[in-house]
Amino acid sequence: AARIGELLPEDRIVVSDGGHFLGWSNMYWPVASPDRVMMVGTAYQSIGLGFPSVAGAIAARPESTVVLTTGDGGGLMAIADLESAVRTAAGHGIAVVWNDAAYGAEINLYGLKGLAREPMLIPEVDFAAVARGFGAEGVVVREVADLDALADWTGRDPEQRPFLLLDLRISGSVIAPYQREIIKVNS
Repeated sequence: AARIGELLPEDRIVVSDGGHFLGWSNMYWPVASPDRVMMVGTAYQSIGLGFPSVAGAIAARPESTVVLTTGDGGGLMAIADLESAVRTAAGHGIAVVWNDAAYGAEINLYGLKGLAREPMLIPEVDFAAVARGFGAEGVVVREVADLDALADWTGRDPEQRPFLLLDLRISGSVIAPYQREIIKVNS
């Protein structure tokens, strides 16, 4: 997460869907001012609002880079709106999909209490391939070196770069610090 923050354009708006992953962007992707963070998932206590919110964010700040942070669960709920994000934010849009093949927050909050984990699991979806199907540049990220694609994208002229989707294949065993606090309170 920290390396992504180092590589993102400075003039950015971060749009955050809801889910376990949101702690990482808040910790490692600083923005210039509070109005440059749109926490739509938290605001509406829902997931699946990330992809549709990209179009609104780019309309509000077309000169900035819109960086979406979303999970695989919320991303799947709004997969049709990936096309809208790709079309409206080309040159200025990045989606980071935290892909742990699960509803991570639910695993952490309910699975740890002994509820059945199986309904909270998702098959590992190739979001990079779906994004390429919509005309974006889609990259599967399994190790830090794969983030060179983000460095390359950032270094290009906006007129020469498509929407970029980073499909981060992450471990579900790492729990964000804020989520650990919630787990303590709910225990």
